Amino acid sequence: MRRMNEFASVLASVLLRTWEFTEEAAPWLLLGFLFAGILKAFVPSELLLKYLGTGRLRSIFIATFVGIPLPLCSCGVIPTGLSLYERGASKASTLAFFIATPATTVTALFLTFGMLGWRFAIAEIAASFAVAIATGTLAGFVLKERGVLEADGGDAARDINVETHVGRIETVLRYGFVDMVGDVGLYILAGLFGAGMIAALVPSSAIERYFGGVFSPIIMVLLATPMYICSTASVPFVASLIEKGMLPCAGLVVLIAGPATNLSTMFAVGKVMGKKTAVLYVASIVFTTVLISYGFHLVAFL
Repeated sequence: MRRMNEFASVLASVLLRTWEFTEEAAPWLLLGFLFAGILKAFVPSELLLKYLGTGRLRSIFIATFVGIPLPLCSCGVIPTGLSLYERGASKASTLAFFIATPATTVTALFLTFGMLGWRFAIAEIAASFAVAIATGTLAGFVLKERGVLEADGGDAARDINVETHVGRIETVLRYGFVDMVGDVGLYILAGLFGAGMIAALVPSSAIERYFGGVFSPIIMVLLATPMYICSTASVPFVASLIEKGMLPCAGLVVLIAGPATNLSTMFAVGKVMGKKTAVLYVASIVFTTVLISYGFHLVAFL
């Protein structure tokens, strides 16, 4: 009976902390899902293909700017990015898109702002932008590009004209609150529950000991790189770890490197774009993410 009471007490504590995180996250998630639906309905990706067909800096910047607000998490960016590449986008711009898109989904940005503050949200956007540009630029110099296909913007233009206003509203609601919730909802719930477990069960002294030191960004990037991490679902995890004593710059590493790299993405990039491309992609993300996170720490921004 005593063990049952102890278990019930622990479970109640975990659920209470999970509910607290959920209350904090809910309004930002709803806003993020709405914005994701708006982007899906009004910004067709086909319209952008013609701007991504070279390895020049301009196409890399465009791919990064396009990727940052798009509502695609780690799972959705793989087919989308490879589709862009197969239809004519360069390796350099495709890699930039692969990084910027899952690391800064609109839901993750809204949630980061709500749970970690405006400084962290700005750092996340800036770091994602810098890592994507650096990786794309390096790829443009190092990797050999194949012949670029001609992008046809006609189909995209026709898609825009076909949809009625009612159809677009339906798309906003269906994609934002049905498809997106179906894609990442379970991961978000798991993230919130995991955050509740960390907050309730993990002593602050343990987090400070292992993740509060100067080497914590390096440790976190080695842990996060091979794992599948949803950008939105990882925000509550990071918030709970920082609350317990982890360096904020180590949390930034998780939010950038985690969604941008995982075994599925590595294998897919290696198969379609070549092993050399996959190695450059991962190595560049690991190095630049850690370097930038230390930079934010040194200037006391995080």
